[in-house]
Amino acid sequence: MEMPQGKEPRERVAGEPAFAGSDATAMAHFYRGEMNRLTIWRTRMDITTNWAILSTVALLTFAFRNPFADAIFIFLLVALWFLLTMESRRYRFYDVWRWRVRILEAHFVTPIVSAGAKRLEGTWRHDLAADLLYPTFKISMAEAMGRRFLRNYVYLYGLVLLAALAHILGISLATSSWSLLTREAIMDSVAENWLLLCIIVISYTPLAFLAILGWRRRTVIVELHDPSGRRPYRI
Repeated sequence: MEMPQGKEPRERVAGEPAFAGSDATAMAHFYRGEMNRLTIWRTRMDITTNWAILSTVALLTFAFRNPFADAIFIFLLVALWFLLTMESRRYRFYDVWRWRVRILEAHFVTPIVSAGAKRLEGTWRHDLAADLLYPTFKISMAEAMGRRFLRNYVYLYGLVLLAALAHILGISLATSSWSLLTREAIMDSVAENWLLLCIIVISYTPLAFLAILGWRRRTVIVELHDPSGRRPYRI
């Protein structure tokens, strides 16, 4: 909004309230609304994670000693990819509201708590206003998938990989079938389960690149950090 002619923006005097009473009330309601959005998308992400865990445990239970074990493992990998994609999409929306909440906490709440004006400097008002007028995602879909994979799905995919390889190689602690791990037996297992092995390679190769991307970008995420690895303030 343009300033009236003949008037210049007034610099705030040290110790002067950052916002008028009505503006502060509006900002408080805005913060509450953004927190509600953040909580909703956080809950949606948790639901997707729960689906992934329950699906993995349930399907692995039926996979062993089942004549259709290969089909079950293939279906499980497809289901995990679907759930990872869905959770990553929800994570991108969650990240938008988290970004706004962190701006308000750092530049609006912190000066009130610390009774100072240091955090009120900078371009945070312009950045927040621009995002309100034209909301944008803060991370790409690939980076979101990398983050969610490293946070949760790496354990599920690892469990599925171990179970699938044990099924292919015929390993069983109950039947002491470790003796089957001979060169001939392994070659026969690979020949019989070539389709499942191809699906595993196709499914896990992209995950390696997503993990590398998510790991390299871990230092710029606006999340909680361990005290020993505290990062400079970013927003």
